[in-house]
Amino acid sequence: MGSGFVRKIFFVALMLMPLVSLIAQQGVIRAGVDLVVVPASVRDYYGHFIYDLMSEDFQIFEDGKLQKIRSFSLESRPLSVSVLVDTGVDRNALTNVADSLRSFHKAFTEVDEVEAYRFDHIVDRISGFTSGADLEKKLAFLNAMAERQPSWPTPIPILPGRGPKWLRELLDLNSQIPFKNLNDPLFMSAVDLNKRPPEQRKVVIIISDGQIPEDNTKKQVHTMKRTKDQLVLDQIQVYGVAMGNALLEGPTSILHMYANATGGDVYRGRDRYAIEENLSKITEQARREYVLGYVSNNEIRGLLPVNRKIEVKVLTPDLNVHHRKSYLQYPRSKSSGD
Repeated sequence: MGSGFVRKIFFVALMLMPLVSLIAQQGVIRAGVDLVVVPASVRDYYGHFIYDLMSEDFQIFEDGKLQKIRSFSLESRPLSVSVLVDTGVDRNALTNVADSLRSFHKAFTEVDEVEAYRFDHIVDRISGFTSGADLEKKLAFLNAMAERQPSWPTPIPILPGRGPKWLRELLDLNSQIPFKNLNDPLFMSAVDLNKRPPEQRKVVIIISDGQIPEDNTKKQVHTMKRTKDQLVLDQIQVYGVAMGNALLEGPTSILHMYANATGGDVYRGRDRYAIEENLSKITEQARREYVLGYVSNNEIRGLLPVNRKIEVKVLTPDLNVHHRKSYLQYPRSKSSGD
């Protein structure tokens, strides 16, 4: 083999390196996987879950184009759950969390598995995947931690870390909020959950006051966008239990941003009893969902995946549907059929 041919091969490999790097950052391309699976939960006007709908009661749109529903089921599946506890809150809030977790095991069944992280300015993995009862014991240290926590008056910043950057700098809003690292433990949870068995439904539950400025990305390994992309890629739903200022922010909180992107939801955790009750509601919602599947009628032109927007509608009036809002569509391999 001549040296000229070797140089050509080297040159082609060199040119392909940036493309390979970009694909690696987006995740492995799963060419030929055509079925798009969309878990969805439906509630009535009063917030009660609805479990008696049929396939013909739903419509799915991708980038505004109506899709044909190819598969439909209402299945109860075991859960793999990663719980992220915000320990950078005041004493009262952390006490409520610690007290609520004494009944943590009631939210899970024997076939579920749970892990836990805590986060503030640092990240600490409390436990790998285990049973709800076992993890409840490992979370008992939060009671002692709450007793040592300062009972500072919590400031009420305006949209922490969000809104126009020039306005935030002008009003010096970011300086009011201590640094918290949510993106990294959330990304780590996505990596953990992606390794769990495929029959498990994968969920992250964040218990937090939502005071996590996006402007602190320089202190975190993973950006919010990169973290959201990974959660969407791995089909992991994020649920939030909002405490403190997150209750005032409502849909503008960072908890809602992650939940909306992944098809999860956010519940109010105003006190111990609300947190305890809503943990059970989250696992019920995640465990019993409609699962809709369709084959996209959109085509990719090029080598890179495309982010597709999903909208699920229920034809019955006065019903609200929660579902993931997007997915990454990958190019088909030449060998894959229609």
